[in-house]
Amino acid sequence: MKKGSKATFILVPWLKNNKEEEEKKDVLIGFLSKPVFPVEFTDGEPLDYQQIELPKLPLIERAQEWGISVKAIPDNDGYYGCFSQSKGEIKLATPEESVFFHELTHTADAKILGALKGGQDPIQEIVAELGALSLCHLVGKDGSKFLGNSYRYIERYAKELKVSPYTACLKVISRVEKCLNLILKGGVYEIPTKN
Repeated sequence: MKKGSKATFILVPWLKNNKEEEEKKDVLIGFLSKPVFPVEFTDGEPLDYQQIELPKLPLIERAQEWGISVKAIPDNDGYYGCFSQSKGEIKLATPEESVFFHELTHTADAKILGALKGGQDPIQEIVAELGALSLCHLVGKDGSKFLGNSYRYIERYAKELKVSPYTACLKVISRVEKCLNLILKGGVYEIPTKN
């Protein structure tokens, strides 16, 4: 355990071998409280389930051109990917291209706006998800297996905005277009100045 680690206690079955019967089997006689620690608070070799290998991701060179590192991580708190503006990195807990495209769209959006809002901003999330779906299609990847998940993702954030998913997508379509142009054409997006 790493210094300062705190355990979470869970209930585990307390089993006892019943030797009196012909079939010697374990019998539940109660529950015990046992300490457990998150894997990130432990030392040692990485666990098998933590090892993911990223495929050759389409458009990864764009992230690299922008100085953004892309690395595989174990599943962390249930998210599949994240973009960190401050660290200049995209972390992926899945080899799925659609998740990389979502985070790459966040990256382009940050470059265009100068910075993203912290946390899960509904508009930013809808832009990133719609951008990811578009990129899947544009690079010839079949993103159809994710359409239901993408719809529910956009729907969730549209509810926060109190609009339909359709209206939410229309609201961000020009912003998504700017992100896609930046990703596909490269370079640095120039923010138009007001005259």
